[in-house]
Amino acid sequence: MIYRSLAFLGLAMFLAGYVANAFYLRNLNKENGSEEKGKTTNSKIIMAVIAVTLLLDTIAIVMGRSYLPIMAKAGGFYLVFLSGVITLWAYADRKKKHKNHESRFKKTGVYKFSRNPLYLALDLIIIGYTLMYCQFYTIISAVAAVVFFHVCIVVKEKEISQKHPEEFAKYKEDVSAYYGFGKISFKKVICAAYLLLIVWSVLYLFTLLIYAGPFLSWNWIWIFIGIFALIRYTMLRRDILGLSKHKIPMPIRIIYYSLFGIALSVFVYVEANVCAAMFTEPEDNLEYVIVLGAGLNGTTPTAPLVKRIEEGYRYMSENPDTILVASGGQGFNESISEAECIKRELVRMGIEEDRIVLEDRSVSTIQNLEFSLKIIGNPDASVGIITNSFHEYRAMQIAKRAGYTNAHYVPAETLFPVGIHYMLREFFGVVRFWMDPII
Repeated sequence: MIYRSLAFLGLAMFLAGYVANAFYLRNLNKENGSEEKGKTTNSKIIMAVIAVTLLLDTIAIVMGRSYLPIMAKAGGFYLVFLSGVITLWAYADRKKKHKNHESRFKKTGVYKFSRNPLYLALDLIIIGYTLMYCQFYTIISAVAAVVFFHVCIVVKEKEISQKHPEEFAKYKEDVSAYYGFGKISFKKVICAAYLLLIVWSVLYLFTLLIYAGPFLSWNWIWIFIGIFALIRYTMLRRDILGLSKHKIPMPIRIIYYSLFGIALSVFVYVEANVCAAMFTEPEDNLEYVIVLGAGLNGTTPTAPLVKRIEEGYRYMSENPDTILVASGGQGFNESISEAECIKRELVRMGIEEDRIVLEDRSVSTIQNLEFSLKIIGNPDASVGIITNSFHEYRAMQIAKRAGYTNAHYVPAETLFPVGIHYMLREFFGVVRFWMDPII
């Protein structure tokens, strides 16, 4: 219900901005006496295409079905929300320009980033709803509408270029048709990417607050990323516009880019390994599998632990000779040990109790694996590590340090969209593990 309400909220934002722009432009044309029959016909065709496309999207919202995973739906909502912001921003900027008698080609507000913000908003809302409520007819209508709007842009800009050749040519050098800063250069691309990162950080933090609440660990990292991106965007933008009065000394630049390059390389290396572990197919007929504990609410497993238990059930059902070690002690606000909770859930699902061994003293991943190895008694035994997929890579590194010589990945599902946050957080966990010989 919340998801559908957000979808309608995004639609309402867009329609409010678009209707405001439409009425404003119509009144402006009447004032200037520039309303022409051909343009009126074109506007009616465009409005008809918009109306049909949004009607199909509304039907999809009411039906509430989608064939895409939750992260695609969340990304779709981001695009829908942005489309509403852009249309309202364009309306405010148009009024400001008219009030101050400024040239239509003056780069202010949203017109610093897009020559055609309303068409950009149309594309975003159409693609966004196609991701949120993916149906065959929404895909077809989205492709047709996006192509149609692009043709409209080409025709419109050709007319403008004929009427204002010099002004428009200069404007095209500085601002892109959809999004960007005109003629492509490396610095402009990086600048545009930082702006997107700012928007992503804000919207994704909002998503985390909805899905996981304000107490999710490391929530603040997205605020830090957004601030860093804002600083870099501002610096690059001023440099592009020639507004920077003081150049950063070359030695400082070399140090910064060297450290940034090293950090980025390490990040890519770690995340590549995390992703590879997430999608590893588990070995069949392992002698043991260890389900690593996670939090409980009283006696109820939290969502991450539920996925670990479900993966344990799947593996035990398909491999009848495997023994499962349920690992995890009793933590704060937990009425029983995590190991006992894992066992109860698996027995309730139908796994024989004599196939489950408890390790109920550990309070960390390293203890999970060390204490479980003592129960197994053989470091060369084939052992699968069951944890949420984003955590598999680090858990395997810890297992090797704990003495396992024949450990294997058995990844459980990672819940998205919060999973992206966990994957980022995992980078710092892996780096800390490398730096701490005790973990």
